[in-house]
Amino acid sequence: MIAARLAKQAMEHEEGMNHLWVRFELPHAGSIKDVRLTLDLPPGLHRTPNLNGYPETDRGVILLGDSPEDHDVFLELYTEEAAACGRAKLEIVVECKDGETEIRAVQSLFLEFKAEDDAEDWPVDEEVVERVKALQCRLQDKAAEKEREFVILPPIVRQRSGDFEEWEKKYRVDYSFTHR
Repeated sequence: MIAARLAKQAMEHEEGMNHLWVRFELPHAGSIKDVRLTLDLPPGLHRTPNLNGYPETDRGVILLGDSPEDHDVFLELYTEEAAACGRAKLEIVVECKDGETEIRAVQSLFLEFKAEDDAEDWPVDEEVVERVKALQCRLQDKAAEKEREFVILPPIVRQRSGDFEEWEKKYRVDYSFTHR
């Protein structure tokens, strides 16, 4: 039900960055409700809000809604301060409801924290990198599309008498030519 891949299987234990691609399959997509994704991170590893823009709770649970169209979720992982070098376990949990039945799927993934000196020979999963780039391009296109939208405001119509107000006498171009 869950497939997860990291852009790098190893990352810097201090000030490192990585991307996680989580793909999940839902059984009977029409009857599934309340899909939630949770990520349990090892000490020292943090994440930004999901790159897809799904809403999240204050506890970091990603709310995917009812039968989401997009079954891919992308996350950016990072370390700030030095995390313990070695192998660390990430746990990915997808929960949903099928009618009254609670469904829970768990996937474990391992990540190696290494010193920056060892960074030369780390393989990179190019498919994860390309998918993150494609997502960022789609999000930029959507943002640019929203910027191009404009709103037509109706004109403001005010009832007024035939006399010109004092400010109109000062600033109106046609008043100065017709009323000398």
